Amino acid sequence: MEKVEIFGLPITIGTFSEMLEQIQSRILQKKKTFVVTANATIVVTAIEKPEYRKIVQSADLVLPDGFGVVMAIRRFHKKSSERVTGIDMMLELCKFAAKQGLRVFLLGSRQEIVEKAAKNLEKTYGNIVAGYHHGYFDGEGPIELISSSKAELLFVGMGVPKQEIWIGKHFNKVPAMLAMGVGGSFDVISGYKKRAPKIVQNLKLEWLYRYLQSPLQKKNVPRDVTKLLWYILKPPREL
Repeated sequence: MEKVEIFGLPITIGTFSEMLEQIQSRILQKKKTFVVTANATIVVTAIEKPEYRKIVQSADLVLPDGFGVVMAIRRFHKKSSERVTGIDMMLELCKFAAKQGLRVFLLGSRQEIVEKAAKNLEKTYGNIVAGYHHGYFDGEGPIELISSSKAELLFVGMGVPKQEIWIGKHFNKVPAMLAMGVGGSFDVISGYKKRAPKIVQNLKLEWLYRYLQSPLQKKNVPRDVTKLLWYILKPPREL
């Protein structure tokens, strides 16, 4: 897989299928794999916070999530790439887990939401959920619970930058082969929130749809989208 550098981040480019196959191959080879799906908030936070940038740089795969990231790839490298959203990749990996007899662990969100998300995943894919836990804790959280579940795939939905920071610090403490931050995916999978219709996704306005559903929780999203566009037009001199 080809990688290009965007604002100091090594972004993997290609088709969704190619990126999915790369992750699946690493899981089957039992290679520890930290995946970041880099949307506007992740990229802007990485630009502005060096310690967070180091964590994202340490990921095995940083995938382009968001039209701004795809735009930056085209502008700086004259190359194209498909967009890879966290929820789309998560659901494909859940399908893969069902076929391969693997288990997943869900970490994040409120207890009732993550519990419902787990139930909905099992309705769709069968007995793939090894465990789940809410995201409201201090310190390292439920490391023993995750380890004892023996889940191979760990999805962390605690928002940016908390989810990547947690994975960066604690992924090596659990036996899971994959760890990926998935933002608000549990909200959608649980049915608590709706995903943007396809027409809105095609118009590159999914971020706006999410913001309008939760303007207080997502108050920084419009700012981050605008900032990323500004950084694309006028890149920071030093990172």
